[in-house]
Amino acid sequence: MNKMNKLEELLRADYEKWNKNDYLFEMKDGQYAGITFGEFIEKVNYLASYFVSNGYKGKNIGIYSPNSLAWMIADVAIMNYVGLSVGLSKDWKGDNLDYSLRKCELQCLLYSKALEDKVDEVRSKYPNVKFICIEEEFDNLLEEGKKSLNGLFTLEPVDEDAPAKIVFTSGSTSFPKAVMLSIKNIYASYEALAKRIEVDENDVCYLFLPLNHTYGSIFNFLYSLVFGYKVYLAGDMTKMAQEMAMVKPTVFCAVPLVYIRFYEGAKAYNVPIKMLLGGRLKYLFVGGSNLPHDIRQVYMDEGMYLMNAYALSETASGFSIDYPNVTDMDSAGTLLEYVDAKVKDPDENGIGELAIKGPNVFHGYYGDEEITKRVFDEDGYFLTGDLGKIVDNKVYVKGRKDTMIVLINGENVSSKRIADKVKEADERIQSVKVYVRDEQLTCDIFVKDKKDIEGDWDAVIDKVNDNLSKYEKIRKFSVMDISALLKG
Repeated sequence: MNKMNKLEELLRADYEKWNKNDYLFEMKDGQYAGITFGEFIEKVNYLASYFVSNGYKGKNIGIYSPNSLAWMIADVAIMNYVGLSVGLSKDWKGDNLDYSLRKCELQCLLYSKALEDKVDEVRSKYPNVKFICIEEEFDNLLEEGKKSLNGLFTLEPVDEDAPAKIVFTSGSTSFPKAVMLSIKNIYASYEALAKRIEVDENDVCYLFLPLNHTYGSIFNFLYSLVFGYKVYLAGDMTKMAQEMAMVKPTVFCAVPLVYIRFYEGAKAYNVPIKMLLGGRLKYLFVGGSNLPHDIRQVYMDEGMYLMNAYALSETASGFSIDYPNVTDMDSAGTLLEYVDAKVKDPDENGIGELAIKGPNVFHGYYGDEEITKRVFDEDGYFLTGDLGKIVDNKVYVKGRKDTMIVLINGENVSSKRIADKVKEADERIQSVKVYVRDEQLTCDIFVKDKKDIEGDWDAVIDKVNDNLSKYEKIRKFSVMDISALLKG
């Protein structure tokens, strides 16, 4: 028998237990269409067989697409049987897409037809990369793989301690860093999660978070293979309430901005929030930053467990998660039971850099050995770059050491990267400050000469925004003389 890793064990067990159970659903023509556990696992095997039989064993394969069933099939097939599964953000364009193809030495890129224009911009630079359009070719890959497969579970699973997945994370440098995770990293946290919530094959998760992020990919999707719950992918972000009314989820994970919008909607229509969320929600996870106390209390008053979570891509989205019925609204959750966390160089208030050891901690940044060394201390703890404190196993996050800004939607953006882009856009600019005000990304532009304050700065910012990801775009700005900065 082939040596099994945790993911292989789950796939085999699920095929026995839940073969006929409904599993994954995506929106098509206004209705949800889905596949069973058995169909999912069969397609995982077929796609893996295609890649292995075509010489991709041990290679790095990218997925550049919005959330989809194809994304999920490809991710599991590649990471469990083939090589490194590399998830790319659908919001990336130009420099980030080019960078990721080169940085991760991709041999193949599965991409969505909706992103073809972005792919066409870089395609000619990579003649040795196989570009596969999901909508046009995915079913053919499955058919070809099925023909070359000698039976389910006959392929050799990867070593669970070896890197199997790359997730990009924002850093203080110009481009994201490529975080390498193993299957052991990925499945390190499910037992701690099971201490906090009770879910099984009768539960339903409405998956809103992008699959190229660790929380959506691991805690929402890959842990469904442990617990057996159904997963419905969000379709139209402007129709989430309608979709949730159809799905009636029991589990939902989102950033504070989403919960605020549902709170505002319920208030405007004078209906319970729970009704807008489908009426059955039990567990709601909040990541990225804390929800305002008064809003969180409204959710709790309606009988919904609203649980703060804190983690990083480098910790496979495991660090701390609230227990249900928590009364401390300032904490970012209770430490997961298996991790060894500490506060490095705390000040008189106990605040220092949060650091962690554990089976969830990543293998390093792909192609960046020096940067990897710098984020671990002499005792082997990963240095998160976040400032905070730990009291009675509860984690309190107070800010960042570097230039990262955490937006209300949970995205991390580099203020330095954005400031550099603005400064490069016009030679009249002496300096730029980037920050968040009223939940919007804002920049102050300081010009060399007072006469330059007046001008078509809207056009300058529009040009900058054209080259930034959706969540990096500048929403407000002001222009002033450099003397205003010097006075500060």
